[in-house]
Amino acid sequence: GRPVHLTGKEYQILELLALRKGTTITKEMFLNHLYGGMDEPELKIIDVFICKLRKKLAAASGGQSFIETVWGRGYVLRDPEEASGGAPAVAVGA
Repeated sequence: GRPVHLTGKEYQILELLALRKGTTITKEMFLNHLYGGMDEPELKIIDVFICKLRKKLAAASGGQSFIETVWGRGYVLRDPEEASGGAPAVAVGA
């Protein structure tokens, strides 16, 4: 796969999803991971980060999306090897 250049927050979101692959992560969990309870923005910011992250990952993986929305709950990372049969893209933090 191609390298993906991520912002610090995008990398932290992908890291949390990867650490808990297959588990639904709530927006509150993302905010706690990103901000640790300090000056947390609105929950909607997580949707924005996920949208940008999906676009970057899709561009590097030929249009595939491995981050799924779990309606009313949060987001979950699928195993890219199960979905595509290939190796996952490499993420590079910025």
